[in-house]
Amino acid sequence: MSTAARPRRAVKICRRQPVPDAGDLSWEQYAGRSCFACGQQLTVGAVSCGRATGRQGVHVLDVEVWACP
Repeated sequence: MSTAARPRRAVKICRRQPVPDAGDLSWEQYAGRSCFACGQQLTVGAVSCGRATGRQGVHVLDVEVWACP
């Protein structure tokens, strides 16, 4: 079977997903213990994907988000 005839497997690459607002993250995602895109628990090899920004009144909720390796 040639490579052109094989169906391509859909792979969601978490680190390429757009970063949501900080207020839309779960507690585990906000704390950096789970992937911001899929919610899977992170152990080793997590990739920093930038900052989720947000405000609640005068309080700044900005936080660094992490994704699956």
